[in-house]
This record gives sequence, structure tokens and C-alpha cells, in this order.
Amino acid sequence: MVPWTSLETRPGGEYKPCCMYKEDLKDSTGVPFNTRKHSITEVMQSKAMQDLRESFKRGERPIGCENCWKEEDGGKTSKRQHLWYKAPHLGQMHIAKDIVEPRFIDLKLGNICNLKCRICSPHSSSQWVNDMIKIDPTGKDKWKEYNTRGLWPREENVFMKDLENHIEQIRFFEITGGEPLMIQQQFDVLKKCVDKGVAKNIDIHYNTNGTQFPEQAIRDIWPHFKRIEIAFSIDDMESRFEYQRHPAIWHEVNDNINKFKQAGLSNFSMQICTTINFFNVAHVDELAHQVKEWNPDFWYINILHNPVEFDSQQIPIAIKQQIANKLSKSKIYKKEIQTAIDYMMQEPVYKINDWHSKVQKKIMQIDSIRKENFKQTFPILNSMVGVYD
Repeated sequence: MVPWTSLETRPGGEYKPCCMYKEDLKDSTGVPFNTRKHSITEVMQSKAMQDLRESFKRGERPIGCENCWKEEDGGKTSKRQHLWYKAPHLGQMHIAKDIVEPRFIDLKLGNICNLKCRICSPHSSSQWVNDMIKIDPTGKDKWKEYNTRGLWPREENVFMKDLENHIEQIRFFEITGGEPLMIQQQFDVLKKCVDKGVAKNIDIHYNTNGTQFPEQAIRDIWPHFKRIEIAFSIDDMESRFEYQRHPAIWHEVNDNINKFKQAGLSNFSMQICTTINFFNVAHVDELAHQVKEWNPDFWYINILHNPVEFDSQQIPIAIKQQIANKLSKSKIYKKEIQTAIDYMMQEPVYKINDWHSKVQKKIMQIDSIRKENFKQTFPILNSMVGVYD
């Protein structure tokens, strides 16, 4: 349903049909559409989106949707399928009648973030820029440009003005980041929904790193909406969590999750979202015990596709088998853990040449900058992979 009903705004101001799509949407000359200059209607009626709709009508698998096809072929419920579960009647109506209008908006309002996660980049985290400058000083201007582009929600832009024209049509907001609970502009959008009296029609899904607890929103904004779904991005536990999501503090995030549970919102639903990747796939069975303690409404197993070096499918088959044998012994959340195993065990569509040296270089570079040590934090995984002797 995405080409008929959805748009994603990217942290740098680009547009995509959804977060899984592989390329930014471009005009007929090959120039990417941008929130500063192009409206929602203009992008949704563009030739790029028309071609995507026609491709789906013909029963094809568009190349831009490759990440979803890869997940589905690996036995995982993809974003595409998940949206059908979320709003089947909405999608059926729009496809059958060829109605094109924004009903599902994925808001990434810049790259402001307080963390610099190992699986992230300057595109989605403002904190990554200084590390990238240390790794590649000659690219200083290029890396700084990510934070400049990430300012678009706080500058004059067409998207925010046009969004007000479509607020009555919206039924779903997905709000990620950067860290969305640090970005005031998303609260401004939600206040407009409340003021116009349409908040009661709208579901909101957040992905948050768990470091923020927005008391004012909990008190004054969120109660007006149909549903507030908070997905906490938790990839691991304790020291492994802190290594992967530097400089987050494990006990502070744990405390915040419990505070959300106790906040008393009647329309609140809690998820844990775990992005399976090189760093955490060998320990997802251990994380399962912490998830059970939190008792969320849903534990979502997400899949990392980029940086491609950290895609779990790239791990050598002998190591994959060791990990799969360990995970298969879990007594809880067997379905979720099997999803991680099934995806990992698939052969990657594009196999990286010299994977070990590329992973080793990437890990050691950041370890040096942040004064961290992969071997100390991940002794079992290091013994398998040999990042450090």
C-alpha cells in the first residue's frame, strides 16, 4: 500500500516511499526531491511514485524494495507485510480505487541525537560527525554537511507548511530520528493535530533510544491520540548495550522504560525493538530474559541492512552455525529468536569481499577514538571472529 498512501521524510530532508526503500525519490532529471522545496502532493504524484505503483500492479518486485524481499525470503515479516497487518482496509481501498493521498507519514525530522550507535552513521545521528572527522579529516566539510542538512525542520521548508493541509487525512505517524523525543518539531506537529481535533483518529509509533522521558508530552499531548506506541531500541544488555549505543547508560535506560510503563497512559502500547546485527546476534537469547522481565506488548525483531559489514548475513557460515546452535537452545521467545536465526543463515544477496578485514578495521578505528575494546566487551564473539588477537 505504501506507494498509494505513504511517504518518509529523511533526516537530511530527502523523501522516500518508506524507510526500507533503497533510494531517495527523484524528479525526472534525476535530482532528489527535498522537503525544503517539494510538497507532499508533488512527490506522491511524481513519475517516480507513479512508476512504483504501476510496478506493483504488474505483480513485479521493484528493485528499490529489495530489503523487504530479502527479509521475506529469509522468513521474516517485512515492513511491507507489517503495514498490511496494521491497516489492511486502508490499503485495499486505495489500491482498488487508485486513490493517492498521505495516510501514513514517517517523520524523520533531522538527525539530532545524543548517541552515536555502532550501527548508525552521521546521516541519522548528529553525534557521529566528530568521530567521522577523526577517522577521515580530509572529509571534514562532507561530514559537517550531514548536520547542516539535518537542520531542515528548523528552517523554512515546504513540507511542514503542506503537512497542515493533509493533517485531516493522516491516520498514522511513525516518528523516528535522530532521537525523536529530543526533536521539538515533532511535538509541534502533534499539537496541531490536537488543536484541529483530529488527534483522536491518529496512531503514533515512536522508535526511541530510551534515554528521554518527555513528561510534558505524556501529560498534555499524547493522551489526545488514538494510540501511542513506543518501541524502545534495545539491542543488547549492560556493557554490551553501552558499547553498541555509546554513550547511553544501561541502568538509566532501564529506569526510563519502567517509568513509561508506570506513566498511566490508557492509550499506551510498549514494544522492544531489537535490530539484529553482527554485534548482538550471538546474545539475543540472553536479551530475551530481560525482555521477558519488561513484558512488552510486542518484541519486534528488526534487521540491519546497513552498514553492510554489520549485516548478520555477512558472517562466515562456520561462525553462523556456532551462533545458531547457541540461540536454538533458548527456552523463551523461541519464535523471535528463530526469526533472527533464519535471517542470519541466509546467503547475502551481495557478499562482501574481504569481510573480516573490513569489519576489523571499522571496529578498531572506533575503539581507538572512544577508548573502548571489542575484545573485552565481546570475548566470545571475538574468539569466533578474531577482531583482536
